Amino acid sequence: MALRSKSLAFVGLLALSCQALSPRDIPSDTPVDSLIASAKGRLAIGEISDALLYYDAAVSKDPGNYINIFQRGATYLSLGKDALATKDFDKVLEIKPDFEGALVQRAKLKSRNADWQAARADYKKAHKESSEEYTELVAAEKAAAAAVSAEKRKDWETCITEASPAILVAGTDLLLRQLRARCRFERGEVQEGVSDLQHVLQLAPGSLEPHLQISSELFYSIGDTERGLTAIRKCLHSDPDSKTCRKLLRQEKNLDKKLKKFKSYQDKKQYSNAVKILVGDGDETGVLAEVKEEVEQARKDGSIHAKSPNELYNRLVEETCNCYVEMNNKKRAATYCEENLKLNPNSLPALLFKARQQLDADEFEPCIHTLNHANEHHPGAQQIQTLMQKAQVALKRSKTKDYYKVLQIDREADERTIKKNYRRLVKEFHPDKALAKGISKEEAEKKIQAINEAYEVLNDPEKKAQFDRGEDPNDPSQQGAPFQGSPFGSGQHFFHSSGGGQRFQFQAGGGMPFNFPGGGMPFNFG
Repeated sequence: MALRSKSLAFVGLLALSCQALSPRDIPSDTPVDSLIASAKGRLAIGEISDALLYYDAAVSKDPGNYINIFQRGATYLSLGKDALATKDFDKVLEIKPDFEGALVQRAKLKSRNADWQAARADYKKAHKESSEEYTELVAAEKAAAAAVSAEKRKDWETCITEASPAILVAGTDLLLRQLRARCRFERGEVQEGVSDLQHVLQLAPGSLEPHLQISSELFYSIGDTERGLTAIRKCLHSDPDSKTCRKLLRQEKNLDKKLKKFKSYQDKKQYSNAVKILVGDGDETGVLAEVKEEVEQARKDGSIHAKSPNELYNRLVEETCNCYVEMNNKKRAATYCEENLKLNPNSLPALLFKARQQLDADEFEPCIHTLNHANEHHPGAQQIQTLMQKAQVALKRSKTKDYYKVLQIDREADERTIKKNYRRLVKEFHPDKALAKGISKEEAEKKIQAINEAYEVLNDPEKKAQFDRGEDPNDPSQQGAPFQGSPFGSGQHFFHSSGGGQRFQFQAGGGMPFNFPGGGMPFNFG
């Protein structure tokens, strides 16, 4: 009869498997072995929460059965409920102090929390000093101490190197994560430092400071505005009443809106409107000044590390340089392109502007040096190749005759300007007028001859094109094309881009790429 009753109870428990289970669904008179069988059955099909209810019922009925308590502790462990698992292993060891399974599991949990001494003691009680886990524990404890020591002496690389293996063992220790994050930021490793701060938030979900730092570092330091906005929104999910988080969200959203407006003008090639957003217009502050001020404040507050880059600001300076170049405003372009080169010596738009300025000033060799530097860092840029060919032709021409100089005109002069200057110079060096200026007849005749020769070349489209390629039509020894293919001697393919250079992408919240001229890492507008 007792056997029949036990079987009916077990059948009744199995019937509950098709619906959500609660403690009241488990009959109070269910035998312990049936409860344990049901718990194991639920575990086998992945219903861990239901299995725990059966283990709870079994432990309540038989609180002295350390095996059942241990099995419940192991189930808690599989759910990541380390604190509850530790409590069960503690109970097991109160009942049976030498139970190896509980000692080893508790030692592992102690190791995760960097409780080195307690973990070591449990391994020793379980006679596991020769185990791989014990060896890893000893090494991790030593590495953690070395990381702390390295931070004190400002040896950031060693701090990171030592903290990393310690964290592999003690993955839930808050202090170790914070330690490595600090050392990574000191090394300028922003992405890696942010990753550690994200783990800090998992270990201490109520903290607000990591949210603020993650958002500021992503938005301003890296220039990933979309991820920066996502991070600060998580701060408000964590604490909807946080005034600090709300203030940063409002600040970043305001900037993001202006950056999208800038991008819209840039796409339409409305550079005058675009640059006003960057530098300001009248009483309205520009984005450049806003970003600069906000970064300075964030550094003071500790939301941006002193050694973190300033990527958003740097790229916006490059955009300002490029806009003024597109507007042909050389004076304003010079200000921002020079600043751009100080911030990023490899910036393509700024290097191209510098090379053009050098070419216009007849500084041909420095121009070629600038372009070689640009080509090292942007080997696919068509603008470099084009400008290099002009600079090489100009350098060669400067060592022979320069018909443009003779007629006192620049290389972009049109037909009307060429004729106008020719007539003016012919009158100026007419022997009668030249004599009045103290120029001898012979000198004046030589000058007139040179002027005529220059005019003959520059007034003839075919001869002018020949001269612009680096050939002197009046010199039979120079017939032939001096420059073929890439001026850098490679057969590489060059891609084409508009404006000031290569284009890097900014991702809008909707997934549309923001193609900003210049080279560098992408950042996203949220």
